[in-house]
Amino acid sequence: MPLTKAIIDCDPGHDDVVAILLAAKHFDLLGVTTVGGNAPAWRVTENALGVLELIGRPEVPVARGAEGPIIGTLPRAGERVHGTSGLDGAVLPRGSNRVIAKRAVEFLIDTVMANPGTAVIATGPLTNLALAMRAEPRLAKSIARLSFMGGSATWGNVTAAAEFNAWADPEAAHVVYSSGARITMCGLDLTRQAAVGPETIARFRAVGTRTAAVVADLLEHYRAAAERITGSPAVPLHDPCAVATLAAPELFTFARANVTVELRGEETRGMTVVDQRLVLEEGAPVPEGMPRPNCRWAKRIEAEGLFRLVEEALAACP
Repeated sequence: MPLTKAIIDCDPGHDDVVAILLAAKHFDLLGVTTVGGNAPAWRVTENALGVLELIGRPEVPVARGAEGPIIGTLPRAGERVHGTSGLDGAVLPRGSNRVIAKRAVEFLIDTVMANPGTAVIATGPLTNLALAMRAEPRLAKSIARLSFMGGSATWGNVTAAAEFNAWADPEAAHVVYSSGARITMCGLDLTRQAAVGPETIARFRAVGTRTAAVVADLLEHYRAAAERITGSPAVPLHDPCAVATLAAPELFTFARANVTVELRGEETRGMTVVDQRLVLEEGAPVPEGMPRPNCRWAKRIEAEGLFRLVEEALAACP
């Protein structure tokens, strides 16, 4: 049965903009919840309102969430690429709507429990979801599918071992991966296959709408900032992959694996450890004595298909 309802839990963030765009195109978007990550919570909340205004969906409710991780304070690593605003590189319209009074944790619980079949797409640290799962033990298994842009089966981007969203709140990631939720992991090993360079960004701009021009400006800033750090002229379009696994699963190759989150390692805190001793095709039985897979691991993506989805979503905007 296809998924039709979704909430996106995010920290906009340049690539979050494209994720919100795709989620609004392919799902009945029940709400956007925000979490401190690429920028402080108040900034990413304002960014979410501006993005929804930009794409013509200002009526979608926005609930502000966690300021920082369960333990410690919010790391500031996101500024290197996303800038102090989280969305440097273009001016978004001012949101005509306001943040709702209900906080993100309460909104997630109430909305999922009242709307069976709702998917959650997480493109920032998992703090809101972990707190919600602790507050409502039924929540994890009530989410129809939880698609997370985070983690890695190879190497990290903030440390040698850890990807930003998992590293920013490892305790939250541990809670979510241990919850029994139907998780799809879109890690760096996947998202690096969907990198956009100047030519692809030019394709998005050529759609010709105001929204396309703003998104292209944002992505060009994002690409150039990443190039100064990595030397690569293309930047992965991370967060839209998490939407696309649910909206267009035919673009992906999936397997099942057991994933744990490292909490204590001096060099490996925040690492998502994919047990590659046993990686199963979907539907294959689990051999006796082996850990049961807790995750649907997105391993490969048809990047051109993702870029077409983005073009179509941009063309559908006002």
